[in-house]
Amino acid sequence: MSIKDCNKKDFKGPVSWLMGRELLAGLKWIAAYSFLGDKQKPTNWMNAEVIKPPRSNNNASEPYWFDYIADTGDGMSAVYTIAYLCMSELWVDAQSNPGPNNVTLTQDDICSQHLPRGEFLFIGGDTAYHIADTASLKERFQTPFNCAALDIMHTGKAVDQRPIYGIPANHDYYDVLDGFNRQFAKPIGDDSHNPLKNNPKDPQLGLLGYERTQISSYLALELPFNWWLWGLDSQEGKMDKRQRAFFVSTFYSNLLKNGVLFDDEQKDKVLKQLQDNVPAKLIVATPEPSTVFGKWASLKEVDVLVKNGADDPKEQIAETFISLGLEPSFISTKNGALNKDKCRLDISGDIHHYERYWGATPQDKTPSNYASVVAGGGGAFLHPSHTDINEVEREQVYPCRKDSHNLITQKILNPFNIFRGGYIWLTGGIIAFMSYFALTIPQSTWSLFKVISDPLRPDKENGSLLSQIRGALDTPTFIGNAQCCDTSFYYDLVYIILFVGLLGFWLYRTPSHFDGIAKAQEKYPDKDDPERITIWVRGVLLFITPVVAGFVPFLIFMGWERNDLPHSFLSGILIDLFFIVAVLLFGLSRRYSNVLIKRAKFEPETLFELLPLWVLNVSAVIYAVFGIFRYGAYSTSIMTFNLLIAIVWLLATVGLVGIAAFVGGNLMKLRGKIHFATLGVWHAFIQISVPVALALYADWGVILVVSACTIVLTLLAGRLFTLNFLVKDLSANNQKKIGILLIIAWVVLGLGVLFPLTGGTPVAVDGWRLLWAFLLGALFSCIWFGWYLAAALAFNGHNNEAGGGARSEQYRHLIRFKVEEHRLTGYVIGIDQPVTDFTGTDLPKFRLVDVFTVEAIDSAL
Repeated sequence: MSIKDCNKKDFKGPVSWLMGRELLAGLKWIAAYSFLGDKQKPTNWMNAEVIKPPRSNNNASEPYWFDYIADTGDGMSAVYTIAYLCMSELWVDAQSNPGPNNVTLTQDDICSQHLPRGEFLFIGGDTAYHIADTASLKERFQTPFNCAALDIMHTGKAVDQRPIYGIPANHDYYDVLDGFNRQFAKPIGDDSHNPLKNNPKDPQLGLLGYERTQISSYLALELPFNWWLWGLDSQEGKMDKRQRAFFVSTFYSNLLKNGVLFDDEQKDKVLKQLQDNVPAKLIVATPEPSTVFGKWASLKEVDVLVKNGADDPKEQIAETFISLGLEPSFISTKNGALNKDKCRLDISGDIHHYERYWGATPQDKTPSNYASVVAGGGGAFLHPSHTDINEVEREQVYPCRKDSHNLITQKILNPFNIFRGGYIWLTGGIIAFMSYFALTIPQSTWSLFKVISDPLRPDKENGSLLSQIRGALDTPTFIGNAQCCDTSFYYDLVYIILFVGLLGFWLYRTPSHFDGIAKAQEKYPDKDDPERITIWVRGVLLFITPVVAGFVPFLIFMGWERNDLPHSFLSGILIDLFFIVAVLLFGLSRRYSNVLIKRAKFEPETLFELLPLWVLNVSAVIYAVFGIFRYGAYSTSIMTFNLLIAIVWLLATVGLVGIAAFVGGNLMKLRGKIHFATLGVWHAFIQISVPVALALYADWGVILVVSACTIVLTLLAGRLFTLNFLVKDLSANNQKKIGILLIIAWVVLGLGVLFPLTGGTPVAVDGWRLLWAFLLGALFSCIWFGWYLAAALAFNGHNNEAGGGARSEQYRHLIRFKVEEHRLTGYVIGIDQPVTDFTGTDLPKFRLVDVFTVEAIDSAL
């Protein structure tokens, strides 16, 4: 590889997140991680060692420097810019004043404060996207870094080898740390060879300018001036015992003798010893933030967390910190407070923008000994920074709220940008195609709605493909004209819907149910204690009771005589519902099985404990079989189509509403989730109705005019809702007002498209109409999804999806840290626009986003 091989024109933008090709290709690995989770973690096979990073100079009294980035390996231009700055000397404003041009690559009159290159580079997780496997790391991480190194060398400057360290996050785990191992683990041989000449059969992902020295996915770095940097491999805030033992061994190894560290009977004593001896000056790097989006990690008191543990996954990180003797300063009851004899920075990526909570600036008169920082700007797409729950105040954010709103809103209200971002268009096209087909050709679904008259449907006698399909999907006349259903159908429908709701709720509650049992048993440590056994037996019986109670009515109506079949489409719905019950029962079985697996480590399994597994699995089979045999009496072609269209409509309605409530409203309480669900109802309605109505009632001219006008108005809305008079003061209240205006405009636009079609004349069905239905669904899915994201984002929803839809490489950053005896200073270097050309005399300048300090309040430190 040479300079001319680094063709910046071939650099790829951020990966496609909206069902993009790379995401779909890696779904099997993402699914494996989602189902197996920590069962894939190899940390129990690792033996970490304390690492003492080298110094490039011998003056031990001088400040020590290192660099931090996270969430890299995505947009290649952004990663290249980050890499170039990481391997360069920097100069900043002499007074450390944040500003847009206050960072340079050469000294000048304004930027005269020198920031030497970091002695090492620390990467805080998610090294490449979507999956940090060898191919993605090589293309989206190694290539930009090596190109940057070669470009620096081309200027005559040396790029010496310095250590690179990292911790994994979820995207690293999607590849079960294979790519992470190749990128960070110490090689068997010398790491000073040319990394561009790796063996393709066993690629080690070396980097020019960096060497790999770590031997585990978690690490402790012993820094000068008695500072420590801990890199935790704590997915979802959880930490395994071996890793906990390693970190404790670095400062109080006595607790590892005779297993005292994990002795629950001495828990309070152990935690007190840990708190007294934990390093006084500490940087803790985690895969997920301790504080983000202005929301508390936990509202519980420390002693409650110590006594009862974490009930919510968001509280796991607090429990992990406590288990290491660290004060969870980021919870609401602490509000950034840390004992005066300690000094700590918590830092992470995961969210792709910059936020700082607590901490101080050089201009502040009062020092701060604690800060929590989110710094996921290493090259991945930008997450909107104006999402703010406003429970805890953010001291600094980058980009600012206004810039974030303007950039993201304009990009997601650009249908062409949504189109390029993945296969949302394909999903919308399929939904519209299937819906139009269902309403016009098969008798089972046409007869329910009759949106067009029978003469406009394909003639069964003319021998065309559509005519043959109609004939294959027609039901016998006496069935098609029969009364819908007898009483048993309604009983089945009401029963199965209620049972689905019950099982869904119980599946959600199962983990907390068994956590409560485990906590109740802690009072009786003797496994043979009758009270302990009673608690367990009662808990298992309570767990299986809803299933048994729901099965009793089913046994009663199984024997009912049924005289008539319901409508074929409604039969398909019932089959789907019975199948959903079977899936939920299998889900309950899996969760209960996981409980038994954990319990079997300490207590032997009994026949009584295994009985619920048999009940759940056998019941699941019975429900699935009953649904098929009771309602699958129509022809295979009819039932197959009805099942398929029922699934499509279910996903397009209930699915969109559920995504709105539980994904979009993830940061919300119940009332907020209901509001998001309402937004999802409108999105589902407009997504299905507009393309289908246009295909049913509009001629070619109307279709083209309506489509063009909708695109233009959507693009104009992106500009209108970012005008300065609206966003000049983008406070939280103004952001919500903009959100309300966005929803009003979206509803007006949607109804404006639909209203003229209400008096339209139905158009005869043919192959061209089916094609138009698909194309319209593809187009309007990109339009309506952008409106949905823009409205949801204004109310602090869908931050990740909005960022993935925008796919922006702007506003990336790195942090260059200065370590001193009593102070840690972070210089946050912002990149408003990626730069791929550092040649010429007029070198680019960058933004000094923030300068913050964490320093000892107790001078004894």
